[in-house]
Amino acid sequence: MKKKEVVQLLSYLNSCYNNFNFPKNNAVENKLLIEVWTDFLQYYKAELVYKIIKKIVIHHNNYPPQVGEIVKEIENSKLSAEDKITAGDAWSLVLKAVGKYGYYRAHTAVKSLPPAVSKAVNNLGGFTAICHSQSNNSYLRAQFISSYNQIKKRREEYQLLPTALKKELLAEKTKKLEAQSENAGGKQITR
Repeated sequence: MKKKEVVQLLSYLNSCYNNFNFPKNNAVENKLLIEVWTDFLQYYKAELVYKIIKKIVIHHNNYPPQVGEIVKEIENSKLSAEDKITAGDAWSLVLKAVGKYGYYRAHTAVKSLPPAVSKAVNNLGGFTAICHSQSNNSYLRAQFISSYNQIKKRREEYQLLPTALKKELLAEKTKKLEAQSENAGGKQITR
């Protein structure tokens, strides 16, 4: 979105919410608000942002959205169906794979599962460990759900960032790793 489109969006939100004040009484506050919203929304097309705003207005009509909430909703709309699997559905996929592949085809079973589900299975000791347990083992199910939710949360925190910000973070991480490897290159490790 361009700055002009952001101003129109802020006016739109002002019309949707009684407690959203735009334009502000102070020119400096106005300028800052427009700059911040433009900074976050510049990566997205206006049509997409308006679709998300309408969804937010319908579902959260008591309070105006923060710009971060809008970005999260936009990025969430881009997630694949695989990324939206609930922990309960993931457990069901595991049980179906146990029934279909069993202990002897564990490698094939793990490959048939989405990556986050496979990772959660490995956190529990692997597919064969699940095969050896009882299918109605509530402790194992609870452990799987906890592990899956942690994996999913980490993935979503990253996936819900704007693409440009992901690239910046990746570049920063790469620089740190390169610096660490250069520093480690001159040192000798003694045992």
